Amino acid sequence: MSDFLKMNSKSFEGMRTQSSMRTAQISAVVTPSQVLEMFGIRCFYHFTDTRNLASIEACGGLLPWSQAKGAAVAPGGNDWSHTADAIKGQDTYVHLCFLPEHPMEFVAKRDGRILESRFLRINPRIINMPGVLFCADVANKSGVKTLSLSEAVAQMDFDIVAPAHGRISPALYERKNRASRYEVLVPRKIPLSLISGI
Repeated sequence: MSDFLKMNSKSFEGMRTQSSMRTAQISAVVTPSQVLEMFGIRCFYHFTDTRNLASIEACGGLLPWSQAKGAAVAPGGNDWSHTADAIKGQDTYVHLCFLPEHPMEFVAKRDGRILESRFLRINPRIINMPGVLFCADVANKSGVKTLSLSEAVAQMDFDIVAPAHGRISPALYERKNRASRYEVLVPRKIPLSLISGI
């Protein structure tokens, strides 16, 4: 095994141990602020077409799809995803992701619904809002369950979304790839005061 692979293997094992230790601390984590501090989460993200930025500003922030569908210039979702959201009751939430990448953004660009994407940064304090939920995969995917904060910390790999992992080794790539599908569901409008990057 090369020195590079040995180094990354040791790093990966060390991170797994650290992650296990943090999981053991979950019972002591009682507030969103403690979760943000523990995992170093500095922001969440929402992707959109740049053609929608003016309407986001005009609406005073990000609206759930059930409210935004009349104002969106370039919807990122297709009819199937909007229907799936409605069936699961998720069209009343604003969908956020943990990383500035998401498989649905890739699909929307590939299909031509998004011409130029923008990942807006959302203040992490948004998870203090009552009713916020989490998903360990694309939220409207069949079989994916919504999670409370404590359930999310126990079941989702929050360590890999830390800012320190902006550039990762091949040994950690699959973990980050799974985390790119994680979502945060916010049950109401996100005001402009909590959004940057417009």
